[in-house]
Amino acid sequence: MNTRGDPDRLPPPKEEGASPAQRAAPSPLAALNAHIAQASQAAAGGHPPSGGKWPELRSAQRFRETWERLGAEAAVVKATHRAPENAGPLNSHMLVLRTLGLMRELSPHYLRRFLSHTETLLWLEQAQALLKAPAGKGKAVKAARQKK
Repeated sequence: MNTRGDPDRLPPPKEEGASPAQRAAPSPLAALNAHIAQASQAAAGGHPPSGGKWPELRSAQRFRETWERLGAEAAVVKATHRAPENAGPLNSHMLVLRTLGLMRELSPHYLRRFLSHTETLLWLEQAQALLKAPAGKGKAVKAARQKK
């Protein structure tokens, strides 16, 4: 069956003339994509990319870690400058400041994690107060209207 001499006769489409084994084999592009995904996972330390996103660059990780370290240092310095002047040795504010100073010297990484958790808890507390504030004002207004 030579199709060169017969211009009306076209070769069969690939899927029609292909065997089932050839149809099941991935295309070269799919194989390349699978290889790239596997290499990306290996480069990221064996963790699969979440949601198909690329792993964070090492330079961005170092920048974020440096920024967190500097932020933690600045927060501790700012807190120590606001220390009460004539506080006793058992003053809770002074105890917390002393603990933060020791944490900074002994384990800066733990200090960063601790401050991150503390800031998160503070944000949650503020968000909860904002959510409760409108409901509280509405109840107070209703109570004032009922008294009249």
